[in-house]
Amino acid sequence: MSVSKLCRIFDGQYELIGLMNKIVLLFFILFAVQFSAKAQFFDFGFGGNPFSQRIEPRDKEPFTAPQFKGGDDALNRYIEKNFKNPSPSTEVYGKVVVACIINEKGKVIDTQIIRHVDTAVDEEALRVAKKLRFKPGKQGKKKVKSRYDVIFPIKHGRLSFSTLETIEV
Repeated sequence: MSVSKLCRIFDGQYELIGLMNKIVLLFFILFAVQFSAKAQFFDFGFGGNPFSQRIEPRDKEPFTAPQFKGGDDALNRYIEKNFKNPSPSTEVYGKVVVACIINEKGKVIDTQIIRHVDTAVDEEALRVAKKLRFKPGKQGKKKVKSRYDVIFPIKHGRLSFSTLETIEV
């Protein structure tokens, strides 16, 4: 065997050994990450799982969501009566969803658009939502601040609670 052949063989072996070292190192890292993730949920004997959620006594009491005085039908009638359609655009379709934060007295104290349709329609939906009054949400028997989402269905740029297709005349 010539010296050049021996050098090529040794170079190939060194490359192979380097590749094997990289593979072993990769497997070591993968197993180390896996075992460290399992260690998070191990009970170290300090009184139960430190990562479990603690349940407050008030969380055991049933929650009653806020309700519009008169129910959903009355809410729809109120919205239809007070919603002033901005300049109608036949291309505007969808549902404006407004999240309302209701205080312990049933008054809307904050609003935010959750689903956007059109800027003018969104502003009108916010205006109407801020005027709403609810029976406040309750945690057990205590009135609490809560959230209620109000939906404004828009067809042809106008408010429409009807399930029938509206026709532009």
